[in-house]
Amino acid sequence: MVEKRQYNGLDVLKVTMAVLVAARHMIQIFYPAESKWRLVVGAWLSNLAVPVFFITAGFFLFRKVDRENQKESKKAIIGYGIRIFKLYLLWSVIYLPIDYINWRNGQDKDVARAVIYYVQAFFFSSTTVQLWYLPALLAASVLVGAAYRRGVKIWQLVAPGAVLFGIGCICDNWYFNQQLPMRLQLLLNVYFRYFLTVRNGVFYGFFFVALGLWFAKTKIKIPFRAALAGAFGATGLMLYEVIRCSNTNMVFTSAPAAFFLFAAASEVRWKDRKLYPRLRAASEWIYLSHVYFFHLYGWAARWNPLPATKKGIAVSILAPMLLFAWFMAWVSEKKGFSWVKKLI
Repeated sequence: MVEKRQYNGLDVLKVTMAVLVAARHMIQIFYPAESKWRLVVGAWLSNLAVPVFFITAGFFLFRKVDRENQKESKKAIIGYGIRIFKLYLLWSVIYLPIDYINWRNGQDKDVARAVIYYVQAFFFSSTTVQLWYLPALLAASVLVGAAYRRGVKIWQLVAPGAVLFGIGCICDNWYFNQQLPMRLQLLLNVYFRYFLTVRNGVFYGFFFVALGLWFAKTKIKIPFRAALAGAFGATGLMLYEVIRCSNTNMVFTSAPAAFFLFAAASEVRWKDRKLYPRLRAASEWIYLSHVYFFHLYGWAARWNPLPATKKGIAVSILAPMLLFAWFMAWVSEKKGFSWVKKLI
């Protein structure tokens, strides 16, 4: 029997990670190249977010999957995949106006090329900076779930997943891939021409979703203090890596950092309150909607009383984003507005 309880520590962790992702993308667009926040948030701390999201998603999915009940397990995995695909399709439609504006403001006005690129990006990366996570999660969950249902042992998923993640880190970062033999570099160029990115369900999501499976099924408990110490230590190594290797997207040491961070957060036993499910919902609203607030900031710039400084930009973007996310999470709890939950 699966223990039924609220993981309030994970809810707080998720909303923190979602804010870091939004701040990362804001910094990349609006902050000058010399800003220290490009390193601290843009390259370092925000790279904890996606691994944590993958592990968390895998954990909650595979708590519902029991190999002894193949029918229900298949139903749970397929149902989860359909839900993620619908969510991806919905938010891709929501971001169509932004895609259109970006196309109109770009130099290449060829409609045929734009359509071909959009279709390619839809399947392999997304045209919106954060939505790639959804098809990656879909692919990783289905792959890990199918293998697990067929009797593959968890370590046999985690180990090759770690290898795939390592390959992804090398291929994603010029510091490493420029040191590859020329033939491999040419092969990598061909790969990127068609598949666009290694930040997908194979090279990124598979490993961390498999770790989520491990957390869901293991009887090993990592004490909170030990896990927290591991998280701090590995996060410190992340800082060294991003400085030394200019690794800003897929970071090797984000794996142990996210592992211990999840372990620590999952051991937190705070008293259940309405606050935590609301934070969980707010984290998803922040992650999915935050790019719109960048454009709203630009559109409303002439009426904005705050100066266009780093602090002014942060307040102008993050404050309304957080208020919106909190409001949407709150209103979804009200009678007659439960349909709002289907948007996240």
